[in-house]
Amino acid sequence: MLLHLHKKNKEHMRKLFYLIPVAFALLTSCSKEDSGKPIQSQTFEVNSTGSTTWKYFSCAKNDTIVVADPLNSTEWDLAFQRYRIKTNGGKSGSGKGSVANSYLKGQAGFDALKVVPDTATFTVDESISIAVQQGYATYIVNPEIYTWFTIELAPQGTQIVPSDFIYIVKTNDSKFAKVWIKSYYSATNASGHITFQYKYQPDGSKIIE
Repeated sequence: MLLHLHKKNKEHMRKLFYLIPVAFALLTSCSKEDSGKPIQSQTFEVNSTGSTTWKYFSCAKNDTIVVADPLNSTEWDLAFQRYRIKTNGGKSGSGKGSVANSYLKGQAGFDALKVVPDTATFTVDESISIAVQQGYATYIVNPEIYTWFTIELAPQGTQIVPSDFIYIVKTNDSKFAKVWIKSYYSATNASGHITFQYKYQPDGSKIIE
């Protein structure tokens, strides 16, 4: 009887030792599969028509948010006022936001940018002089992403035309998104409606494909 129980226990232990590595392998493969899920491309239109107010955007929430104290808030990543854009870093906020220009362009460039290069140079927000109707005025913006447009003459007057650069945005908490600003006009041709396509990597890695 005792010998029979001993054999049964040994057999039970052998099964446990077999099942443990199998279970571990399954858990590991699931974890790898989950972490390898592709991030989704989003397109968003910001109504930034106000010339004295800023619209604050969160990549994590894929939406504009209301921010009571922008300088001390770590909730927002980008802010828009007409054609001017801020990040949550430098003189604009207490976050770790900044921007690097990949110098790739358009949809082909957006698709080609898969990893944040180790050589990317990130710029924080600072005061720059910007041309306005009355001459020049000083604004705190991100000077790197300010290259997102050019001003061109058109039959109906001057037009803001996207430069089509693909930018790498570092968010307020040091995560990454690639951003392509595609338009300054709404479907009804109203100015101050910035449409941009982006991919945000929530896991903190440099993979943005």
